[in-house]
Amino acid sequence: MRKKELTIPTIIGILAVVGGLVAGVVLLNKPLRSLVGASPEETPKDVEITNISDTSFVVSWVTVKSTSGYVQYGEREKPELVISDDRDQERGEIGNYFTHLVSIKALKPETKYSFRIGSGRSLYDNAGSLYQTTTAAVAGRAPAADVAYGQVVTASEDPVEGAIVYLTLPGAVVQAALTKPSGSWVIPLAVARSADLTSFAAYDPEKDRVEITVQAGTLGTASVNTTTGATKPVADITLGANRDEAVPAPAAGSKFSALETGEELIILTPKFGERVNTQKPEIMGKAPAGTEITIKIESAKVFSKTLTVDENGEWTYSVPENLEPGEHTVTVTSIVDGIAKTVKKSFVVEAAGVSNAPARVATPSASLRPTPRPTIVPRVAYPSTESGTPEPGNLTPTLILLILGAGLIVAGYTGYNYKF
Repeated sequence: MRKKELTIPTIIGILAVVGGLVAGVVLLNKPLRSLVGASPEETPKDVEITNISDTSFVVSWVTVKSTSGYVQYGEREKPELVISDDRDQERGEIGNYFTHLVSIKALKPETKYSFRIGSGRSLYDNAGSLYQTTTAAVAGRAPAADVAYGQVVTASEDPVEGAIVYLTLPGAVVQAALTKPSGSWVIPLAVARSADLTSFAAYDPEKDRVEITVQAGTLGTASVNTTTGATKPVADITLGANRDEAVPAPAAGSKFSALETGEELIILTPKFGERVNTQKPEIMGKAPAGTEITIKIESAKVFSKTLTVDENGEWTYSVPENLEPGEHTVTVTSIVDGIAKTVKKSFVVEAAGVSNAPARVATPSASLRPTPRPTIVPRVAYPSTESGTPEPGNLTPTLILLILGAGLIVAGYTGYNYKF
């Protein structure tokens, strides 16, 4: 006759199962971040709040590691809404970047907003406190349109995509913009707010000093000190270089000609003489809002299209068919203030496999129009805490089952002893 006897190993096995259950319950409610810690490479650096208006502001930063970025914001001390990087909103998907820029829109005038920065799997505050800013007062009708624009390139003259360009006018809120795939950037000057946020900034459109700094993350930085009169365009900004322009005119050797910078009718991309590695390049530019323009591509086959410039003074045209390798010309014509204006640029389409230049292809889901209100990306779920400490998520029931499984294995090997 066998007699079943509970031994010390059996008790150990039972305790392992119970201990696993208790540990699982405790860990289910314990933030994952407190176990693994936030990654220093994902920690936001050089955080800037710019482009403050009565209905919006912009938050930008850089990270050592290419990662996703977003902002969790709300009125006063309640950041509950989430909005992703501007590029994510344009493309309709989450991307990883070294530079990050988030435009927060559809806000209330003269209202304090708080926010945290989401980077990778964690949320970050400002040294234990929420980041905060206040929107401007309603300032009435904006002054006549005035923009600064240019291009950021590497030392080898390759265009730099995704660099943050900061522009500072005396007595005005700093303005910022991201560079496009062509390296081009555009910053409206007329709508910049005064530093006290009560009105539009007052400045001399020709003589005031302008400081431009470029932050391209791991690619480097650059700076230019110039005048407002030399910002249409700013001569190419090369990463790693700092220059101080004493004269209010484009620097010698600029690839922009007077014809290309005709008043308020501009081709931003492609650059003059640029070599592009796509047979369907995207043509972009600026013109007075609501203006009707005609774009003509002169190639073996001529392409032509008439379109209306959007409310932000921006236009874009994607070539509908493949262009043959070789030189092509784009001509844009319009009537501006009753005067016929024409701008023209030539560019080269590289044969397949010839160039390492980045392709200038229009993203089908992309849009140059700003999103009318903050967009919460459904794929992003970032819970917040009362303290503002990053909490990307908790341990799941699956991990608890694994812990229980380990306990059962221990129990199985240390189980019942039998005596006869």
